[in-house]
Amino acid sequence: MESKKVRKGITNAQFNEDNSNIMFTEFAIIAVIIGLVTRSWWWGGGSFVMMSVALFIKPLAIILVVLLSLGWSAVGYVIGAMFSSTQAMIVLAIIGFLAGIGVHTSAMEWAEDLD
Repeated sequence: MESKKVRKGITNAQFNEDNSNIMFTEFAIIAVIIGLVTRSWWWGGGSFVMMSVALFIKPLAIILVVLLSLGWSAVGYVIGAMFSSTQAMIVLAIIGFLAGIGVHTSAMEWAEDLD
């Protein structure tokens, strides 16, 4: 029974690490966009560093998780709009938000495991 718990722990840790890679990819994309909009390496690089640091500070991490998940919700909404259906926009926005919360929460757990 103990080996089953260890295996589950290892599987969960791998899942969290994979999702942290997704989150850091989001950080990179956001940082590039900020850098291009401001035409500044300082703003781009600084935003990446600030988001990375925020992930390790629980109150800031929660805010970051919600904001990034709202971004996934917006993507779902836009995809739903391609179907010219209000129902599709709402449903896909909700699915996007819930999926984002799942991914980002497990990435936050990964950061907590590093402490």
